[in-house]
Amino acid sequence: MALSDIIVYQTDEGFVVEFGSEGEDRIAVTLREAPDLTQDNAIAKAKALLTLAFEPVHGDSARNKDAALLEEELNEGLEDSFPASDPVSVTVSSIPMRDPNAGH
Repeated sequence: MALSDIIVYQTDEGFVVEFGSEGEDRIAVTLREAPDLTQDNAIAKAKALLTLAFEPVHGDSARNKDAALLEEELNEGLEDSFPASDPVSVTVSSIPMRDPNAGH
């Protein structure tokens, strides 16, 4: 989408920056009143806020890791869980039971 116009207007609570496309689609960013917020820097702050909106919430996101690191972490996880698919070993105890009547 190519932006065709940007409109900035002041409200009682701060500024609203509207980014418009060639059609009728618009994106509005509301910026609350702040000491450093002015009409001159509202567009830059709105663009920065939109950029943050598309970044991952957590810094340790899989999108930020390279493929080799993800593969290594997968292999470590598989090794740590091995042998989860092996059957349980069955053992039989050969210790005889003590006769409760013995020794009386």
